[in-house]
Amino acid sequence: MMMTTKKASLALLISSAFLISGCSDGEDGKNGEDGQPGGPGGPGDPGTSGLHIDMAAEAMAEISNATYADGIITVDFELENKQGVGLHSLSAENEYHDFRFSLAQLQTNTGSDLKQWISLLNDATNDDGTTFEQGFEQIKNCAECLVDHKDGTYTYTFDTNLTTTVDAAGVVFDPALTQRIAIEMQFEYASGHELAENAHYDWIPATNATEGVETRELVTLETCYTCHQPDSLRAHGGRRLDLENCQSCHNGIVSDPNDVSVELGHMVHAIHMGPEREGKDAEGNVVPMPYTIAGYSGDHAFDYPAFPTKPFMDCAVCHVQDETLADKDLWLSNANANACTGCHTDSPAQHQSDKNPQLVCTDCHSAAVHMDHKKPYEAAENYDVTVSNVIVNAQNLLEFDVKITDADGVVVTDEEIYQQGYSNPYMVVSWDVEQDYPEYALSIDSYTQKKGSIYDTRRFSLKGDGSTTYANGVFHVTTEKTKNIKQADGSYAPGLYTLELPTDIAERSLEILPVLKVCFEEGTGTRTTCDADNAYPAYLQVEAYRTVLGDADAVVGERRAIVDTASCFGCHSQEFYHDSNGVNCIACHTNDKSLKGNGDASNGAALLKSTSFMYKAHKAQGHDNGHGGSGTILKTDCTTCHSATEGYGGLKYGFELGRNAGQAHTIPSTQSPAADETVKTWYASPDAAACISCHQKYLSDAAMSHMELNGAYIGEDKAMAKDAKEACATCHSPAKVMEHHGFTL
Repeated sequence: MMMTTKKASLALLISSAFLISGCSDGEDGKNGEDGQPGGPGGPGDPGTSGLHIDMAAEAMAEISNATYADGIITVDFELENKQGVGLHSLSAENEYHDFRFSLAQLQTNTGSDLKQWISLLNDATNDDGTTFEQGFEQIKNCAECLVDHKDGTYTYTFDTNLTTTVDAAGVVFDPALTQRIAIEMQFEYASGHELAENAHYDWIPATNATEGVETRELVTLETCYTCHQPDSLRAHGGRRLDLENCQSCHNGIVSDPNDVSVELGHMVHAIHMGPEREGKDAEGNVVPMPYTIAGYSGDHAFDYPAFPTKPFMDCAVCHVQDETLADKDLWLSNANANACTGCHTDSPAQHQSDKNPQLVCTDCHSAAVHMDHKKPYEAAENYDVTVSNVIVNAQNLLEFDVKITDADGVVVTDEEIYQQGYSNPYMVVSWDVEQDYPEYALSIDSYTQKKGSIYDTRRFSLKGDGSTTYANGVFHVTTEKTKNIKQADGSYAPGLYTLELPTDIAERSLEILPVLKVCFEEGTGTRTTCDADNAYPAYLQVEAYRTVLGDADAVVGERRAIVDTASCFGCHSQEFYHDSNGVNCIACHTNDKSLKGNGDASNGAALLKSTSFMYKAHKAQGHDNGHGGSGTILKTDCTTCHSATEGYGGLKYGFELGRNAGQAHTIPSTQSPAADETVKTWYASPDAAACISCHQKYLSDAAMSHMELNGAYIGEDKAMAKDAKEACATCHSPAKVMEHHGFTL
């Protein structure tokens, strides 16, 4: 940040008020007694105003000015708390005061318009001196460089003369270029308290200009927060907080000791490829090649799921069209080849030649080609699925017609609708939407001996399961289909599979959810048949059909607001894990859906896990916000997904307790079984289930007892879970729930 005016210190204003009133009674005309100075180094030292920095709950840093003369940079900065009170007594002698400065300059590549930050003060990272990292000046190494003005303002004079010092990486300081000074502080006290802050200042030393200077602004940290939470991006032990500091350090010349680039563009692209990143071994075989860098604790491979979007090349997830970004289109017009190789590990070696020894990808390729991957999805956004002629026939079967049309109203044919393997064009039938969808037990038909899946009982394919006929662009669905059913001897035989509707279905909310893909020519919005060589299927995102059959004027119930669906799409882009039509996962993954195997515990005991939407959302890879989670979504902020509908100060939160009474959530009896223990199917009342979804493995007997004493049920009786009268909401407001997790509104 840059600051041009000094904020008034709250402590100074208070002390001024005392001076005005005087120390005597104001009537005898005499001066009051002199005050006593504070202890050495403590608050109240003579000549100070504000707060001693070691007493601060937080610190905010701003650089207000910088000057340059004869190779030396001098910088003025200030430290304050959130109330604007100056923090004095930053000291080189204080063992806790880890306070550093770095420098970087913005250079334009020779023969190119591509500009990159290049660090100064560089250090070698290997014994041969061929790989480099940005170095720092630390106040502990130059006590005389720091001047404390005793009111929260400071002056630091760099110890390095930039005109006489030879940089380890050979970088030559140019005062005519944009220079960035970055502050990095991290105080870790013995008490466990921590102060961490970053700040930066961009200016041209030769002219002292700060306005209109050249910069490099492609993305914002707020965009990163679409998926990440702020705490999850506190890198290097919590000392790196701001994107500008990341840019300064992870710049165009830095690498690990093995010469693996850690330039920000390369690194971010490579990390987000996760396990999908591949390369070729010495024999030319394609092999997994997760991004692996050498750190102080050894090599680290980013081989876990890292970028949940589909289409995978949805660059706009990060490169948003933000008009406040001066260089928002730079990646399209002049891509950094090093960023390209973060994903395309082999392309440089395959394309280098005498004609292009430096390899600039944009010599031949436009970064805009990555946007072509979105075109099928963008076209699909304008498609529609119409459900009509919905009736319950004499056999108590639901019948309805389905027609798929494009943006111009042209009918999509059955050859243009995708079906392969797991993917089917399903119509999912549900009721009791406002009660979190039908119970699992009530949606299983007469073939319960096979432990039928909820998917099988309520979803019907437009192609291939006997439930549907097709003519002239219209699919007619009857909720009865053929399916291979497991027999007593373990074999399978064809059988008729009928959805048994509730007898009062005409009075209940009814939902028919389309979950289907239409085929497009890859990289285009042009529809094609799904057997074409270049066919690319994209899910349609359309509203579910909802009605009350017995009352055409009825207000159809909706599921209670749980998550901010924009947050889901912001991270996942156009397609989720499977059967994607918006955030409608609970239509199949109901609260009481059956458990499934979850591997074995370390002692060999077989584990079970819930497959309900709540459990899957909380415990999925990347979502695991419990102990030892992914580090992407942290337990400190429920509002990452559960955004308030009326802003952070509002009352309508998805995780507000007490709004789902009467539900029973299927849970495993334990997540830490003894070696000879069999994990059973248990049920929990709603609020208890929400807590257990994350905390069960670590839940103490006292915590379990606390929930049960306040009306929760956790055990083998499903009816008791449904009848539980939980009182959690009496004390646990949304604000308090977040406070329990370390996050304050």
